Amino acid sequence: MSTVLIVCAVSAVLMVFTYTLGMYLESAGSEEGPDGTGEGFTVVFVVPCLNEERVIGATLRRLIAMSPPDGLILVVDDGSDDGTADVVNGFADPRIRLLRREPPAARRGKGQAINHAMRHLRGRPDADRTLVCLMDADGRLDEPSLALVRSYFSDPDVGAVQIGVRIGNREQSVLARLQDMEFVVYTQVFQRTRSLIGSAGLGGNGQVMRLSALLDLGDDPWSQSLTEDLDLGVRLVLAGWRTECVPRATVHQQGLLSLRGLVRQRSRWFQGHMQALRLVPSVVGRSTGRVATDLLNVLLSPLLIFVGSFMTLSLVASLVGVTFSAVAREQLFQPLPIASWYVLTFGAAFLLGPLYARATGEMRWAGGLVYGHLFIVYNLVWLVAAWRALWRAVIGRRGWLKTERLTDREAETPVGSA
Repeated sequence: MSTVLIVCAVSAVLMVFTYTLGMYLESAGSEEGPDGTGEGFTVVFVVPCLNEERVIGATLRRLIAMSPPDGLILVVDDGSDDGTADVVNGFADPRIRLLRREPPAARRGKGQAINHAMRHLRGRPDADRTLVCLMDADGRLDEPSLALVRSYFSDPDVGAVQIGVRIGNREQSVLARLQDMEFVVYTQVFQRTRSLIGSAGLGGNGQVMRLSALLDLGDDPWSQSLTEDLDLGVRLVLAGWRTECVPRATVHQQGLLSLRGLVRQRSRWFQGHMQALRLVPSVVGRSTGRVATDLLNVLLSPLLIFVGSFMTLSLVASLVGVTFSAVAREQLFQPLPIASWYVLTFGAAFLLGPLYARATGEMRWAGGLVYGHLFIVYNLVWLVAAWRALWRAVIGRRGWLKTERLTDREAETPVGSA
């Protein structure tokens, strides 16, 4: 039995490593995208809020500075019971419109709040040249990003573009830095390669959609899923639109400073990912080739995480058993078994760590290698989040596990500093 577990564990690790290596090599040769400013597009910002008085003011000031005189910024207050609405109403700028949602309609998920904003955009004269930029309340968009994004929509087949995400307070703690590394690696390796396929993933912060593409999905483009962004991206691709990522464009958001908060957030993401399994039949029936393979890989990844958790438990059980067997200890603690374990466990660190150092320019190669090893350990949080998400699904909990915000003063590194 132990031999079977070892073979399964090694096979699973090699499959993941081979897939990551393939994406890494393909992304290294990918182009950054079209040049030009993408003139002629109108950008509408949509900011869904639920108790965001700590951060919404700074976000709106940034968006006002980036919006043209005839721009539009829709703030959807989804039943906040703090001072969010007061902060928004404190802005006299005519470009800002506050859309209030009250119970019982409010607090039914982020997707429903965004759909409420969509009702104010229907009937615009040129939906094909209107872009909807979705921002989280703590999002800080870098100045050149909009020009870079608009150029992608010169291709009429592009329905959505995802901006690269960075953690603004990444220098505040090792945990925040590792979250930043997670987003950078995801963008530089997986998103760049998925852009070549036309099926890049969409994230809640900094996703830009063509209004006509959203209208193709019906009256309520966003679903009630806990990861409505993942759901939307898959359905846009199935509707015939390309989705791409712009690594050179950047939106900053707050990183979590507590492990408990991180597990809560990732549990919500994982639970939403499990909800997205309902899209698998549509992917099988309506897509082919690399697009189908890519979407299925994304949608079925929760199953791999559950398998990985069993492999991790079997490894721990084996190590415990070794402590009671002198013969097993003698066989295990030899150079070859130790070297094999190290390569299988931390081999990816030699790819991802230096990649992060090179992509950000914020540390040397050696520092990137150290963080690469920490990153492997950091990803164990997904195992905990997976089982917590499964438990929530079993007992029928589908409520929003909202992330607590810090004020910019509480974050030592200003969120959104370039």
